[in-house]
Amino acid sequence: MRKTLLPALREELARIEEEGGTPELLTPRLPPPEENLAAVFHELFPADRLPFLLARSRELLLEGIPGDDAAARALQEFLRPLEGQQKAVRAALHRPKCVFPIVYTAGFAADLAFADHVVMATRVELLEALLSASKGESGRSLESIGVALRISHRLSQTGHPHLRFEAARLRRAVLDVLQEIFSHGKVLREDAAALSEVVKNILATWPEDADTWKAARALGLHAYEVVRIGRLFDLLTDEEAKTLSQEYDLRSLVEKTRANADQDELYYLTQMRQVIELSRKPYFERKPALDRLVSEWQARKADEEVLVACRILLPMVEPGQLVQAEDQANTLAWAVALNAALGDQNATEVVNPLTGEKYWLESSGDWLYINGIGTDLGRHGAIEIPRFPSPK
Repeated sequence: MRKTLLPALREELARIEEEGGTPELLTPRLPPPEENLAAVFHELFPADRLPFLLARSRELLLEGIPGDDAAARALQEFLRPLEGQQKAVRAALHRPKCVFPIVYTAGFAADLAFADHVVMATRVELLEALLSASKGESGRSLESIGVALRISHRLSQTGHPHLRFEAARLRRAVLDVLQEIFSHGKVLREDAAALSEVVKNILATWPEDADTWKAARALGLHAYEVVRIGRLFDLLTDEEAKTLSQEYDLRSLVEKTRANADQDELYYLTQMRQVIELSRKPYFERKPALDRLVSEWQARKADEEVLVACRILLPMVEPGQLVQAEDQANTLAWAVALNAALGDQNATEVVNPLTGEKYWLESSGDWLYINGIGTDLGRHGAIEIPRFPSPK
């Protein structure tokens, strides 16, 4: 890219370097392991066992709160060998830093295998929460939920788009288990209040959406260097490769993308500059302009001069933006639910960043229902939570 003859492309590179947004500048220096929470996830679970643990934990989560002694024993037997990992992660949560080893200079080929260990550590806490709920131990159950939320939050702060979206899926799983716990049986006020503080702290340190798209742009910079050396197909999924092979002669496509790399990249970077600026606004405010950009990208899909931008890199923007918005809307909805259940009369005076409208409340007997989330969170798109009367 530095050898380009396009002045505008050199200007874009200078701007990105000034922002610290190149792959080299985004690749972090790791702090000492004893200070770094992320270090605990390095080979946390045995590599040969991890695929089984992930598959089995998914099955157990789908089963929900154990309905009988046999199910509870099976869950306890699964968790017992993982107690060491659980204790290690909980102890590491007190470390002052969390820097994951993301090598942006490897682009889309960077090793992100540590994310599976983060997912598994979170699932251990979720399964612990389900087991504790089956025993009527609301304190231990919501403590595990709080730990799971803190782990997934740390992953969400990495900036890397794939990890940011994985963290959103992980957080959604935590909130689904949380709903199950509240619907199952009695939860004590003090336990709900402690969880409310965890959620409040997470929202106070919520990652900026724009940071995710700066990181995505760095992956794009790397991708164009791959294109320039004739390795276009290293960037493609099997499905993308199959689709393009039906439309183009593959050998000529590689040469065309190499020849168009500078102009293609310039277009991509100017579009991403707009995406990053839009990402500083709440989702409901940015969406009309974002929709216009997406319409333009789709209209230019057949344009070979911007094929890499419009067919490979930019299509991740629209679904990724929605994932971020729904994640924030869901978490904020639970903050509203917990505050309302604890007696905050102004709990719903919060604008949903997904919809632009306030959340709204319904009540029936001892139960509150938080609506206006804009997703399918909770039961039928509403969170159900019992009231917690103030102590006399």
